[in-house]
Amino acid sequence: MFLAKCVLFLLLQILSCRGEFFSSTSGLEKLFQTEVVLLAELQNYVNEINQHAEALQSEIDAIRVEHLNAAEGIDEYLNNPVNAFRLIKRLHSDWETFEGSVSSDSSRSNYLEAMAGHKENLSYPSQDDFVGSAIALTRLQQTYQLDVAELASGILNGVKYGTAMSWQDCFVLGQHLYALRDYNHTVPWLQQSMQLLGEQSYGTESASLDFMEAVVDYHREMGAHESALSLVNHVLSIEPDQRSHLLESRRRLEELITDGDKNGLLHVTARRPGDYHESREFRMYEQVCRGELGPLPSKQRQLRCRLRKSRFGYAPFKLEELHLDPPVVQLHQVVSSKDSEYLQRTARPRIKRSTVYSLSGNGASTAAAFRTSQGASFNYSRNAVAKLLGQHVGDLSGLEMEYSEDLQVANYGIGGHYEPHWDSFPENHIYQEGDDAGNRIATGIYYLSDVEAGGGTAFPFLPLLVTPERGSLLFWYNLHPSGDQDYRTKHAACPVLQGSKWIANVWVRERHQDQVRPCDLQRNQEISLPYRDFD
Repeated sequence: MFLAKCVLFLLLQILSCRGEFFSSTSGLEKLFQTEVVLLAELQNYVNEINQHAEALQSEIDAIRVEHLNAAEGIDEYLNNPVNAFRLIKRLHSDWETFEGSVSSDSSRSNYLEAMAGHKENLSYPSQDDFVGSAIALTRLQQTYQLDVAELASGILNGVKYGTAMSWQDCFVLGQHLYALRDYNHTVPWLQQSMQLLGEQSYGTESASLDFMEAVVDYHREMGAHESALSLVNHVLSIEPDQRSHLLESRRRLEELITDGDKNGLLHVTARRPGDYHESREFRMYEQVCRGELGPLPSKQRQLRCRLRKSRFGYAPFKLEELHLDPPVVQLHQVVSSKDSEYLQRTARPRIKRSTVYSLSGNGASTAAAFRTSQGASFNYSRNAVAKLLGQHVGDLSGLEMEYSEDLQVANYGIGGHYEPHWDSFPENHIYQEGDDAGNRIATGIYYLSDVEAGGGTAFPFLPLLVTPERGSLLFWYNLHPSGDQDYRTKHAACPVLQGSKWIANVWVRERHQDQVRPCDLQRNQEISLPYRDFD
């Protein structure tokens, strides 16, 4: 009864939850709850099977005991009229009863019916979720230069976080990367899959070797000749006589390697020179995320920490200068744990896939692969905590907050990231009807959670990496005092390697800011122009 109540409670919690899951850890919690329900259902099925099996086993044991006794003197046993009757009776009616018991067993149908109902009501990941999670793993692997074997073992940057992947997990991941034509990442995952399969106790069985032989074709198609040859040699070392047909494959592969052959999907689909992910800017971004690129020591020595008085009677801000030109500051211990948790809790039922403004400049917004998170918006006038966060930004900057966009609370899921971008709108941006607030003059990012690994805010042109610190506020100006874009403020959300990243964005518009931050008489954007079309 208790189990049934738990299942019913979880069902009621999950019934209305559908959508995208890989881009938010909040979504993943719904999937975890789905698996709790399915596990309970499967356990019910196993319990019913066990009860039925125990009843049948009891009958089997009784008959077997009788047979063992009869074996000591089969003639004597059969000459006993009671034994004869029991034998005839069992074969005439008991075994028919056993067959009927098996055929009428409702365990299987009950389980399948229950599962069919759950599929209508519970949250299940879509193909997009599966593909998104696969891409996220490879994004983490590439951004943080993770070793595939360690990643498959649940080790992230030298720290053991979770359960190791099975050879099947690695193979399915490699198979889907192959379908996505990401052959550079396909090869190491297939290699890891075959390595793990070879380590299993059944790794030397013919069925396993058949599977390895099939994977050879994957490598050969991609032009990964060394990987194909290694697998062929492994199979031949175990069954040299039964797999003699592979000798010709080995000879051919050795010949291709010696000739330096570059045929195969790996070479045909090489990224084009114009691919942003192969650009110097993107490499700088990844270096900043890894902590390999940062401000020069001479510039760091000019930075200072100080207490900044509040205009509204709040405790003084603990302000840390992170960069001087353009100014980037971080205020520590601004948001309480209680308020951070409240925003997360309130946002969870409302979050949906985060969007970006269309690159076409038509004012529309859409979901994009370069930004994977989920978010929800809060009006400052209707939410006391959101209003408080808006006041803090206004207090720090002196800016008028009347035309600020709604507070946006966002959560990043598996490998959640946002590639380098500007918050300010380009000159050709078309503002939507009724939007006369102007460009985004400044940005504030509240960190509502700590992140165990990754998830930092990277400024590739400064270069600067800001580590999420729960309760802190990161602030900078997107525009020069002239109103022109400051292209140096291009920034990104590094992929979350471990943990859940919650933030709240404040975007302040430029309308009515002329008294607070008056425009310079001279345009001064020249200093940032080299970063507008940075290679």
